[in-house]
Amino acid sequence: MKKDKKYQVVAGIDLGSHSIKMKIAEIDKNGNVRTLENLRRAASVGTDTFSSGKVKFETVERICDILKGYRQLMNDYNIDRYRIVATTAIREAKNREYIIDQINIKTGFNIEVINNSEVKYITYKSIRDKVRDYKKFREKGTIIIDVGSGSTEMSVYIEGKLASSQSTKIGSLRIKEILSSLERRTLDFPKILEEYVESKIDGLRIFKTNMEINNFIAIGGEIPVIAQICNNTKDTDTPKFINGESFKRLYNELMFKPTSSIVRQYNIPQDRADLLLPSMIIFKKFLDKTSSLDIHAPLISLRDGLISDIVDNIFSTNRQREFIEDIVSSSRYIAKIYKSDIPHIDDVESKCLIIFDQLKELHGMGDEERLLLQVAANLHDIGKFISLANHHQDSYNIIMSCDIMGISNEQLEIIANIARYHGDEVPDYSHSNFKHLRKKNRLLVSKLVAILRIADALDRSHKQKVKNVEIFLKKDHAVFNVDVFEDALLEIWTFETNSEFFQEVFGVTPILKTKRVVNYG
Repeated sequence: MKKDKKYQVVAGIDLGSHSIKMKIAEIDKNGNVRTLENLRRAASVGTDTFSSGKVKFETVERICDILKGYRQLMNDYNIDRYRIVATTAIREAKNREYIIDQINIKTGFNIEVINNSEVKYITYKSIRDKVRDYKKFREKGTIIIDVGSGSTEMSVYIEGKLASSQSTKIGSLRIKEILSSLERRTLDFPKILEEYVESKIDGLRIFKTNMEINNFIAIGGEIPVIAQICNNTKDTDTPKFINGESFKRLYNELMFKPTSSIVRQYNIPQDRADLLLPSMIIFKKFLDKTSSLDIHAPLISLRDGLISDIVDNIFSTNRQREFIEDIVSSSRYIAKIYKSDIPHIDDVESKCLIIFDQLKELHGMGDEERLLLQVAANLHDIGKFISLANHHQDSYNIIMSCDIMGISNEQLEIIANIARYHGDEVPDYSHSNFKHLRKKNRLLVSKLVAILRIADALDRSHKQKVKNVEIFLKKDHAVFNVDVFEDALLEIWTFETNSEFFQEVFGVTPILKTKRVVNYG
């Protein structure tokens, strides 16, 4: 932000499954946000994708018309800083690349297609600003349920940390489209929807733990409309507390009421009324899995999160650092699920970061790469849950199937490849998983693998014998001075074995110098 500006106007655009929404906001020099415009235009992208797998030409035209209007409004506000993202319906469309290209040509917008974990990460950024006693919620058992048109995102916070995060393909529009053929064959379609949602929720990992969940935060899924009806108010901006009994009364009422009656009675648009009951069913089935009696509705959306993300990037806020911690916490949770050796994980993670920080002059990488290394260090051994003999490949496969909040598909692929090569094998173009990477990411993977292999070597016995790593970089070698207690011959041998790849990648030879410490610590 230029110092002579008192404020700047920015925009966040969400190209969703059911509508295209834009928020225009003013950010002052202290990072405070004031909403100027909140727009929503219906565009049934998800109806196409979830029924036929492709977005129709007519729908693309509708998208472009809406975005052209948004572009004109942005020009009126002189907006040059914005973020536009597409979610499930575009991401899953078989003709996705053609759609994005057509939109770019016709509107000038470069659309960023994000995965479910990125949606969750961005949306949750605005919770801090909207939820009263936000930190208290994080300390207690709290679940956040974000119901979209195509999927539902779940996260559980315990003792101030992200304990679990998961995504499932049950969205309000998706389930309605999937089961649409049954609607004409029964007089009790709501009951079919209930049974379908229950069958999808029962198997979720997030409910197979002993975590006590006392607070329920609801996002998306027509929650503004639900809050309006339950609280008998027209206010759609102020965070709401929805009494559990009021929610259940509305739920029971809608189970036996046709959509046309809902439109008339509550004066809501037809497109939103169509999704009201499916949304409530999803919320209700998740609520039933918790100890919470009521619902907290901060009335935030993905576009609110996009604005918060822009603020974070301008001001490098505490919230940004807090969410980085959530990403790491989420990876640790996955490591625990797959029964990793946590003391070993702690040691390898610590040594990776020490090596990374002390060799910045050598590797030239930044904060994002440091985070990817940290996550990979936490997950590098999860494949041992399946097989000790081939755990490196198994680690790769498990990571590629993971949902880590805030990690893009490209970043996930980098992390999986780092874990894949932490053992005896090194990255090789004959391996499809490595060859598939973009050129710059292949180099990045090799650099981070070289660091992870050295860190892992220094705890080869899983007994944390090596302490106090201090590195001195010289012309053609890097001297690793360490303290050891007990016999560390296995660590020394593994370090020497892994030094060849480190030398190949960085052009310097790592040399290990040990000092034996008696009765360390």
